Amino acid sequence: MTRTEAVKNRIFTGSDMDYVGICPASALEDEPRGRRPSDLLPNARSIIVFGRRLISGSIQTKFRQFEDGVMNVSGSYSAHSFVLSVNHLCMKETYDIAQWMENTYGCFAMPLTNNVLQAVQPEGNYVPYFADPLKAGLPMDLYKAAYWAGIGEMGWNHRIITPDNGPRIYLCAIVTNLEFEEYDKPYSGEKLCDPEKCGAVCVQVCPVHALESEGIEWKTGEAKIKVGKLDVNGCAAACFGFKRELNRFASNTIESEHPSDEELAAALEKQFESPGFQTLDHLPMYHCDRCLVYCPVGNWAEKFRKTGLSSK
Repeated sequence: MTRTEAVKNRIFTGSDMDYVGICPASALEDEPRGRRPSDLLPNARSIIVFGRRLISGSIQTKFRQFEDGVMNVSGSYSAHSFVLSVNHLCMKETYDIAQWMENTYGCFAMPLTNNVLQAVQPEGNYVPYFADPLKAGLPMDLYKAAYWAGIGEMGWNHRIITPDNGPRIYLCAIVTNLEFEEYDKPYSGEKLCDPEKCGAVCVQVCPVHALESEGIEWKTGEAKIKVGKLDVNGCAAACFGFKRELNRFASNTIESEHPSDEELAAALEKQFESPGFQTLDHLPMYHCDRCLVYCPVGNWAEKFRKTGLSSK
C-alpha cells in the first residue's frame, strides 16, 4: 500500500469521512502573505482535505423553518449539522489524524480549524467574519484547497459543489511536510454548477440579494473560475440573523441589504452582549444558508422535492 493509499484509508475507515483528497502545498502558494501553506508550516509539502456530508434529516429542517414557519426544529440543523456536533466531531478527528500521521511517518502535521466558519473571536471588528476567509481567523482557504484536492468544483454560490451532495458538506484539512507518491487533480467530471441550466437557484433564494447573476473571476493558481458576485456583508447579515424576517428573536437588526463594515461591526458588537447567542463558531451564522440547502446539485430533487419534504 502506498503512502497515499494508507493515509486515505486511515481517513476513510478510521475517521469515517465521506471525502478525502490530497493536493501539493504549492497549489496555494499564490495566496496572500500569511495565508500560504509555507507561512503556516515552513516546509509544507502537502495539504490533505477531508470532510463529511451534512445529513439530509437535518437539512430538511430548514425547509420546515423557511416553508412552514416551524422554528423550534431548526436547532437540528444549526446545532447538529453545522455547528456543535459536527464541529466537535471534526475537530477531534482532525487532531487524531494529524497525531496518527506524526506517529506513523515522523512528519509534521498541522491540523487546521475546520470549515470556513470556525475562527477566533473578531478583534478590531474583523468583518464580515465568516463569509470571506481572508477576513476571518481561518488560516487558509479550505475551499481552494478542496478544489485542488479534487473534492468538487467551485459553485456560483462560492461553495465547493460535489456530485453526490452538492454544497452540503463540511470540510477539514491538515498541512504537512509529508510528500506523497501521487496527488489528486481538480475535479474534471461532468459540470456540476450551471447557473443557466438551473436558473441560478442560489441567486433566486438569497433573501437579501447578496448573490448576483453577474459573474466575477475566482482565481487560484493557474485556474480562473467564474462565480457569482457576492456582497459578503449582506450575506453575513443574513446568516447572523440580523434581519428580522430571518430571525424573529433578533435583538438587533440591520435594515440595509448591503450593510457597510461599520453597520455590521456595530451589530456584531451588540450581539456579544447577548450571552445566549454565541456558539462554538463564536457567532450564530445559520439563520440563512438558503444557497446551500436549496442548491439543486447532489440529487436535491430526488431527496427533497419528490419526497414532499420541500415545495420548492
